[in-house]
Amino acid sequence: MKIMYDASSDSSLLKNACNIDMKSVLDLRPAVDLLKLDKQDLHSVIASELGVTLTKKAKFQRHNWMKRPIDKEALEYAINDVTYLFHLKDALLKKLYAENLLEMFILKNLKVQNKDYFRDPEEKHRKLKGYHTLSDAQKRTFKKLFDIREKYAKKCNLPAFNVINTNDLLNLARDAGYIDKIRFSRRFGDSLIQSMVEELRNIGRGER
Repeated sequence: MKIMYDASSDSSLLKNACNIDMKSVLDLRPAVDLLKLDKQDLHSVIASELGVTLTKKAKFQRHNWMKRPIDKEALEYAINDVTYLFHLKDALLKKLYAENLLEMFILKNLKVQNKDYFRDPEEKHRKLKGYHTLSDAQKRTFKKLFDIREKYAKKCNLPAFNVINTNDLLNLARDAGYIDKIRFSRRFGDSLIQSMVEELRNIGRGER
């Protein structure tokens, strides 16, 4: 049995990146929902239920965990998150039992595990916030821009949103001239930025 907190994102990542279906999971996140705790992020729950205060490091909230080798500091951050899950499980299950919520918790866990986490790669761009505000023509342009961003994200081994912000991508789909307003990180280097800009500009011009 794997004790986790909010397993859906990890389940989705494993399924879509590695084609692994994760089973035998005890997800503690539904317990927090049922108990209606005021703050429901993991660090807050550990603090309220176990009296342990963990240091939050915002830079790891959007860390690229697919990058290898994994940064040593990132590993330490991940270890701190899971170290207390065993004790947290005991504390939350005790509360659930006392409030006659244990069966509901089991049901919610089954729903988490039975969910289909497969994402069609061709549909990924449709899930982004703001996509449905585009016209049909803009949606077609956005898909091409999205594919370019994905290509450079893989090339740089970075999360896609670190290459180009999604809002910038949406604005570029609406107005090709917006390309001049995008500010790319200098860590990409001038040559790479120039190549990326040229590809994005060609889509805006309607070139194939």
